[in-house]
Amino acid sequence: MRRLKTAVLSDFLNDLPLGAFITYAYWYAYQQTHNQGIVSMLGTIAMVALLLAIFGGYISDKHSKIKLMRFLILMRFIFIALGTLFLVFKPEMSVAVVCFVVIASSVINIIYNPLTEAFAPALIDDDKELIKANSWVSLANNIATIVSSGVATIFVTINQPLISLIILLVSVMISYILLGFIKPDPAPAHAGKIKVKEILDNFIDGIKLVGHNKLIMLMIPIALIVNFCFYVIWLLMPKFAITVFDQYWFVYNGIDIAYTVGGIIGALIFYKIRDNIDSAIVCPACLSLQAVCLAVVGISSLLTRSLVSAIICIVCWLAYGIFNSIFSIVYFSVVQMSSSKDNTGLMIGAVMTIFSIINPIATAMSDPLGNMIQLPLLIFILGVVMVLVSVMTFMPIYQRIFKKYDKLYSK
Repeated sequence: MRRLKTAVLSDFLNDLPLGAFITYAYWYAYQQTHNQGIVSMLGTIAMVALLLAIFGGYISDKHSKIKLMRFLILMRFIFIALGTLFLVFKPEMSVAVVCFVVIASSVINIIYNPLTEAFAPALIDDDKELIKANSWVSLANNIATIVSSGVATIFVTINQPLISLIILLVSVMISYILLGFIKPDPAPAHAGKIKVKEILDNFIDGIKLVGHNKLIMLMIPIALIVNFCFYVIWLLMPKFAITVFDQYWFVYNGIDIAYTVGGIIGALIFYKIRDNIDSAIVCPACLSLQAVCLAVVGISSLLTRSLVSAIICIVCWLAYGIFNSIFSIVYFSVVQMSSSKDNTGLMIGAVMTIFSIINPIATAMSDPLGNMIQLPLLIFILGVVMVLVSVMTFMPIYQRIFKKYDKLYSK
């Protein structure tokens, strides 16, 4: 667990300022241009990168997790340094530089995201520690996200992209140095040169792995609809906060902080109850309740734009974070334990790719949908759609599969 904790700390220092900068970048781009299309573009690129996670999962399976993580963090450092230098000489290009850093990070995340989802099995000595390890990873990620929300508030207050980039640069450098103190895990026995044909073949293999997992197959249509609704709503949050609750400056940061605080609370709750998990109850309940939270955000702001409504919206995002965190830990733990260590990255990458295939469309549609329909009404409608598809997981066919996978936790 020592190597895992050091790797988690390094990832924490990488994610914390990056998450803050991305949150600030969305706000800064809209604040400077008042163009939701730019925010939508950044979100769409991030989602396209996530869609390519199957290839990132393949690459992570071919290399030592620690060595690959060091390389990716070094590349992130180089891109941030280039953006910082350019901004020093061309300050009038601040929006373009901010967008460049966000886009470069999205490209790196094609590999980095499935890598960090899959490094826990490679850095533990006992398979029985997997759930505990995943809890550590999730808790650290959520803490990084909530702290990054606070840092994003500082970035917004200062509103100096150059200062934000320098802070990001220093933190990423420390993250890179920390990994140098970890003994790298060995590369898999099947590691070799990366070949395009082999990537495509492994993409097909990943799809086949998913095809043999009935729970994932049953969740695909639900995940596609839920993800579409969520990402349309999430990309509209900067515009929602600025236009619907323009008199309350704290709403945007409040939503971001509440969402991540909820994630931490959810991870802590899961850690306490992990030995008594009944996924047939927990997964459907959490999936449905998080959808209800977003529907309430819409109806509350539709009825009134008062301070009470603003607080209700923030509380709903807090609750959403709790339910989403518990659902995600349980679900991805099941996926990891249902695959071997040698293809964990491939399986995770395949799941992320399939579940996210609709996300670029959702982020691209946030701009036209936000212009066609009143924002509170749009959020309410999308929230109701999420509720309707989520309750399907209470059907007997889903319950039988969930109960089958519960046996994994008892081993």
